[in-house]
Amino acid sequence: MSTISDSTSSGKPVNIQLGLVDDALGFQRQYDPHATLLLVGFFGAGKRTLGIIASVALRRRFIDFDSYFKEKTHSSPQEVIARHGLAQYREIELRISRELLDNNGTNCVIVGLGGFASRSQRALLMEFAQQHPVIYVRRDEQDLRHFVTTSAEKFDRIFELGNEFFEACSNFDFFNLTQGQQPDQQSIPQYLKLKETERLFVTFLRHIFGSFVSQTFSSDPFSASHTFALEVFLPWLEGSCPDLELLEGGADVITLVVRPEDANPPTTLSSRLSRHLATLRKHSRVAIIIDLEALYPGPHGLGVYSQLLDTVLRLAPDALIIPLQCDKKIAQRLHESKGHTKIISGIHDILPVGSRHSSITPAALCDKTRPFQLDAIRVTGEVQFPNDNLSCISFLQQVTAQQDIPVIAYNTGLPGRASICLNPTLSPVILPGAQNNNGLTIREAQLALTNLFLLEKKKFTIFGQSVKYSLSPEMHHAAYRYSGLPHTYDTMQADEISAVQEILDDRDRGGVTISLPFKSAILPFVDEITPDAEDMQAVNTVTIEHRCQPDGSRAIVKRGYNTDHIGIRDCIDKHLSPANAVRDGTTALVIGAGGMARAAIYACYELGVQRIYIYNRTIENAKNLANYWNDWAKSKAVKLQVDILRSEDNWPSGLRLPTIVVPCIPPFQIGSENPVVFKIPESWLESRTGGVFVEVAYGPFKTQLMEQMLPRASKGWVVVSGLLVLVEQGIAQYEIFTKRPAPVHVMRRVIREQSIKYGFVHQ
Repeated sequence: MSTISDSTSSGKPVNIQLGLVDDALGFQRQYDPHATLLLVGFFGAGKRTLGIIASVALRRRFIDFDSYFKEKTHSSPQEVIARHGLAQYREIELRISRELLDNNGTNCVIVGLGGFASRSQRALLMEFAQQHPVIYVRRDEQDLRHFVTTSAEKFDRIFELGNEFFEACSNFDFFNLTQGQQPDQQSIPQYLKLKETERLFVTFLRHIFGSFVSQTFSSDPFSASHTFALEVFLPWLEGSCPDLELLEGGADVITLVVRPEDANPPTTLSSRLSRHLATLRKHSRVAIIIDLEALYPGPHGLGVYSQLLDTVLRLAPDALIIPLQCDKKIAQRLHESKGHTKIISGIHDILPVGSRHSSITPAALCDKTRPFQLDAIRVTGEVQFPNDNLSCISFLQQVTAQQDIPVIAYNTGLPGRASICLNPTLSPVILPGAQNNNGLTIREAQLALTNLFLLEKKKFTIFGQSVKYSLSPEMHHAAYRYSGLPHTYDTMQADEISAVQEILDDRDRGGVTISLPFKSAILPFVDEITPDAEDMQAVNTVTIEHRCQPDGSRAIVKRGYNTDHIGIRDCIDKHLSPANAVRDGTTALVIGAGGMARAAIYACYELGVQRIYIYNRTIENAKNLANYWNDWAKSKAVKLQVDILRSEDNWPSGLRLPTIVVPCIPPFQIGSENPVVFKIPESWLESRTGGVFVEVAYGPFKTQLMEQMLPRASKGWVVVSGLLVLVEQGIAQYEIFTKRPAPVHVMRRVIREQSIKYGFVHQ
């Protein structure tokens, strides 16, 4: 008979029994969607900035406690202390704090409470945290020292007491990454750093409120479609200059493995985990899982582990892995306090998974997991010989037939690698170059699936009237090679849309990229179309899917997508400075009236722009496009007004000058290599705050429009090359084609290298 024990990720048993978890898991972490958000933390942590970001993103009232206090007392907290002493201030503070929280329990973002860390206020905040998210905004200790003019010894005492206070009265942690922790960002403009902070914090809030939307277009990572979990360890993150670009290497999730030895020193673990999770979210777009399956030895192991559970839940990870041997009471408390975090239970055997000698049988596993409310189960074992992996397949099939939740099953160690390849859900993979000979990279795993004929080779093509200078083939090929996918990507140039039928009928074809001028002409050739592509009446991506019908026959379905608007939208959003943030009066200028112009208008609409002007040489085409969008807006009952401009027109009086300009015209005249000559009236570009100029086209020279805009960089205009649009839409397109997360850093690098090689303009 085998012995079942809790284990570390290396498979070494740690024989510890879990008892009751302490009161650290007391918060329920599920809230009314309108529940007021409260931010606490040290002076200089960035609470006010984050609070304003949250109020804008959530459309809530922003309340600063100091301003509220002054409104009620006509004095600042410091003035009251100086006049009446600290004891009387405490009474006034508590009364005003209670009034503030009682009267503003919904649709608000509050910052500034807890500045003097009294016991009464601590109890008040803890009470508030039972029904509301209270976030402790952390920042690097060295950064905070710059805001306090005192001795190092006194600062250490203040920091220790304050940290204890903020941890006790809050239920979430957010680490505000700053330039001090991000040496790679020295040359990035300040407004782009703020945009990144905004992205991270808004994503964190969506995790808290359960409204998180996947940032990838790939398969559900918990589906049985051969998905992969990239294992990352704390020592790697804390090493000297880890290559964080590797985090976006094509895995479906990232698993942060926390081992007992990583808890030293235990007093800093909360801050370290908070910082590292923020780093992982910053440098990836996939879900984050924290693996706590390894328990802690020693007489205080239970207390350390229960505190660690609370520490992790405060970070709102997508999922948490715990031992299946957890006491039922700890599992119940965990379920009550997990919020929107998924729970995966893991169990390890020193025998191969599915071995006839193992006590972990499918029936026993189902009986053991039935009382728990789990989102997935992970079963691991140990093998001595590769052939022992075959029993894992049978075991997985039997358990899957009895469970309605995802099951992960594989063997560890060098001989167990075959089972990792055959496991269909969240198979563990390692970083390229990692010093772990027992693991597989995602490239090795997918090459193995190809060699086993479990991964079908597909051909992809870019189709258009002029694709001579397209960098899409190089970008997609590099991504396929890096990820271990067997696919190919070629080009097909044609003057008529009818020529596309040849590649649509190819049984080995996986999809087609549609280039100019066929983005609308392709519509009759597809069987289905996504809602956004239907709104635009333009398609740039067609997948060719082979579906099994109820009668067993095989049907070929051609489905149309549009990723152009994604590329344009993301480039605008990432480069639009806070001074030009989209407001009710924001206007945009779109140049052109073809398929890309449709995508640009839709991208601006997605960002909240309500007034858009079209400038196009052929007035009739511009009118038709404007009429289309105005009719569409009326049918959808949305706020959007699209008008046209002529070169001799003045910008309409009473409207702001455009702060978003998107040219959607090709670099060459159709059918020739003569450059397109086109300029914008200078008077339209006089916005006092500048704006963002996103050129959709790219080529081996600066267009006249690019030449016109580059000198305006000194006046607040951010000029974005079409190469960046190509990458952003290409990432989405790769994921739609392959159903896999894209290796983003590879695609960006290839476009950068190819643009230099061919002399393309890359701003």
